Amino acid sequence: MTTTFTKISAIAISLAGLISAPLSALAQPITAPAHKGSQAQALLFTKDNNAVIPAVDWLWVSEKTGLMLQSMPNADKTSLPAAKTLVKGEFELLAFSDPYALTLDRRADRIRPIMIKQIEGKVATNVLPLLPMASFEINWICIQPRPQDGNIYAWFGGEDGYSEQWLLGDAGHFMPKKLRSQAIPVNSTSCAIDGDKLLVSEPEAGVWQFDASPFADNSAKLVLATLNNDIAGMQVIDGKLLLSDKKGTLTLDQQPIANYNLGKVQGFSGYLNGTGTNRAIQFALYDDKTDQYLFTQAALPAALSKASSNPSDNIIEIPAWVESAPSDRPGDTMDDPAIWVHPTEPEKSLVLGTNKRWGLLSFNMRGEQVQALPSGRINNVDLRQQVLLGGKKRDIAVATLRDNDSLAFYEIDAQGKLSEYPNQATNMVDIYGMCLYQDADTLYVFANEKSGRIAQYRVDWQVNGPSIKLVRDIHTPSQVEGCVVDEAQHALFIGEEDQGIWRFNAKANGGTQGELIIKAEGDLVPDVEGISLYQAANIHGKKQDLLVVSSQGDNSYLLYQAQPPYAQLGKFRIGVNLNGMENGRETSIDGSSETDGLAVTHLSVGTGAWQQGMLVIQDGHNHLPDNNQSFKWLPWRSIIEKLSLN
Repeated sequence: MTTTFTKISAIAISLAGLISAPLSALAQPITAPAHKGSQAQALLFTKDNNAVIPAVDWLWVSEKTGLMLQSMPNADKTSLPAAKTLVKGEFELLAFSDPYALTLDRRADRIRPIMIKQIEGKVATNVLPLLPMASFEINWICIQPRPQDGNIYAWFGGEDGYSEQWLLGDAGHFMPKKLRSQAIPVNSTSCAIDGDKLLVSEPEAGVWQFDASPFADNSAKLVLATLNNDIAGMQVIDGKLLLSDKKGTLTLDQQPIANYNLGKVQGFSGYLNGTGTNRAIQFALYDDKTDQYLFTQAALPAALSKASSNPSDNIIEIPAWVESAPSDRPGDTMDDPAIWVHPTEPEKSLVLGTNKRWGLLSFNMRGEQVQALPSGRINNVDLRQQVLLGGKKRDIAVATLRDNDSLAFYEIDAQGKLSEYPNQATNMVDIYGMCLYQDADTLYVFANEKSGRIAQYRVDWQVNGPSIKLVRDIHTPSQVEGCVVDEAQHALFIGEEDQGIWRFNAKANGGTQGELIIKAEGDLVPDVEGISLYQAANIHGKKQDLLVVSSQGDNSYLLYQAQPPYAQLGKFRIGVNLNGMENGRETSIDGSSETDGLAVTHLSVGTGAWQQGMLVIQDGHNHLPDNNQSFKWLPWRSIIEKLSLN
């Protein structure tokens, strides 16, 4: 059965001289009865993304009939096929990204996921379980596919200023979990996805941009200021923002391309079709006043035919494997980790971590907290094993204690139990970061303060515990924190947060002149935070020591050669793992962002992938779900394999 499509007779095309194609080149708009509709989405499968498609089916929803499949007529046809019911229901709102459609089930007031696949040329559906009811009324839905990790995410938001990001799973495994909450403008009307950016429209201000990566913070930026607007829908097309107002006036990159003079547009979506200069935007609008869907196209203006020049973010993401128990309090608490390797049973190794508002923690390899020492506001920690002190080989950890500008000392026994010694006073002001250096049988502490001063202390033993003696000062121009010593080279590497990485001679008599060897530019984005050393990495068959650095400004990590020319060998992020471990239980865990401290070891910390050591990092924003800060770690082998350095 077919119905004659309705031509819109009163259409005002406002081209403002922008469209180079003649008016006759535009397809005539066609309408379909919506039966109390709201939104339509093009049924584009992943394999179609780069294809030239003459006619694409559309999905649309109805509160009376459900999820519908609407075929478009070919160029030689004059009738519109009747829409086919895919899933019966009372549905409002719609988003689709292969293979998931999300709609709001009005009977349950919950999100209904539906898997849609194309099997032998036919559309097949699998109705999935409802998501839990949100704590706010949902007014818009967006789906966010992420090629960086192969997962598919969704955003739901409402007029009350609340939104949520959910992990749906990958294309083959539906494993929904709430990732995080995000405050948004009150009275928001619509959303759009642009890679790892969420765009939200607000009638009073314009369009806001949020970081939509799964390890993001909650900051916002107004990217399009348009006061008292009536934006009804938006979508990013070829890197440019396509908007529709409530009358059906369309703008692309703030330039008008069409005006359909409709009654009250509520839903809007589109996609770019064609190649070269023969490109058009296919789109669908829902007019609430007439309860109809309108399907049409507009030629892409020649002035806007060039693709966006915004650089794409192709940083490799490597899943975290383990997440520690979270901090016992909110805010910026966790800071710096260190790795203690068990002398005989590597799988019993521990991660030490500072809670800079409380004390020192230790975690087993499953992420479970083992011990907590209320030392005070300790900031950075480092350790050395089998150091000769007081006539005995000891495993010693040292941390900066900001309460009284001192150094906290700990001893770790063969089973990993920590015991604390009396603090050692320094002559520093606002002590901050630190790292250890073992020169033959002598242990040194490099402690720093925010002024850029770096003090080198020798560690001695006095009857019942350690003592320290200042041996020299060195300086950088501004604030430093993270540091590490390559003892084979007697080289101190320290990060000046805004400028880059310095190298100094670590010897007590090594002088005070340093060299800025790696500048904070290009891939290294300030702040330069945690620095650690992986010894004897096998890179393409050649052994070399590597610096591992936290590039806090873009939530990434970099690998550099620890010797001239200090070449960069890799850059990566730590991402979501659907099958990770958190605090001793198997579950999905998020990635990491805004990392302060990190640590790495080349020694075995377990079996299998863990035999080549590990990387542990502090996570500044803990999601999946929202929680207090934590530490995350992964085997070194997974990094080398993912970066193709083996």
